[in-house]
Amino acid sequence: MIEEPRKINEEEQPAETPAATVSNRWSLSRSVSAGETRSDAMAWWPVARVGLKLVIKRRIFKVFIGLGLMNFLFFSSMIYFLAELRKLGLQGGALRFAEQFIFTGKGEAFRNFIFAQNVVVMLLLAISGTVLVSNDFRFRSLTFYLSKPLGRGQYFLGKLAATSLLVGMLTLLPCLVLFIEYGLFSDSFDYFLESGGILLAIIGYGLLVSVSMSVLLLGVAALLQRTISIVMVWGMIFIFLPVITSVLRDGDADSGAWGMLDFWTLLSQIGDLFFGITTTHGSFTPLTALEAVVALAAWLSLALWAFWHKTRAVEVVS
Repeated sequence: MIEEPRKINEEEQPAETPAATVSNRWSLSRSVSAGETRSDAMAWWPVARVGLKLVIKRRIFKVFIGLGLMNFLFFSSMIYFLAELRKLGLQGGALRFAEQFIFTGKGEAFRNFIFAQNVVVMLLLAISGTVLVSNDFRFRSLTFYLSKPLGRGQYFLGKLAATSLLVGMLTLLPCLVLFIEYGLFSDSFDYFLESGGILLAIIGYGLLVSVSMSVLLLGVAALLQRTISIVMVWGMIFIFLPVITSVLRDGDADSGAWGMLDFWTLLSQIGDLFFGITTTHGSFTPLTALEAVVALAAWLSLALWAFWHKTRAVEVVS
């Protein structure tokens, strides 16, 4: 007996299957369409975003932000106080005297504010280095990162962006706010027109400080990978070496080469170039502008080499 072929009723067939979705490889918190792609040029952003979240959610971060805001609030209140003195009709030598000890609105004042944030920035980065970089090596997270469609250069850019944003929150961003506040409390808006060079100098110097400190931290954290070791070396760079540099300068005032050991002073001296400031350095011979730039480049090159050397040693599972 031969069974007759069964007729297929088209009404009984299931509805068309919806388009398949793929999980976003950058964030497992949502599903995205198969056509959604992320540009290779922005592949570093998820690394930066995750790093920022890990640091910001810690209580110690809020403490350092509070300490940084204290200095900002002091400068901000001095701008307001100086504006009130102008409203009272204080002119001439008395006003110039007040400006010297309060806030001049010139490039030197903004450079001094960024320099005054060095202690808070140094402490924040010393604590953040373990979270941002070292834990990726210790807990083999870097192997997971690099097994993705993510190169070492993109990983570096992500960590650099995260660290630079942290430094910028304490230096560049509040300094820009002070610039805007000083202009608003001025007699007219001519201050903004006349101080375009100062604004560019603030942006340039703020970016230099943020990127330079971040590159140095990435190199130190990748090389040492232990919190205690990072804090000790970080303290040696920003506390011990400046003291040693001062002692060596006192013994050999004619040689400015010792200034190459003081990383933060190198940044400050290059900051003078941005703002067009001529600073007296006491009895010792300072570095020339070219020497300061070359010395800073040597510091950053050494940090980049350390970071790249440690990341190349990580085995990647493809």
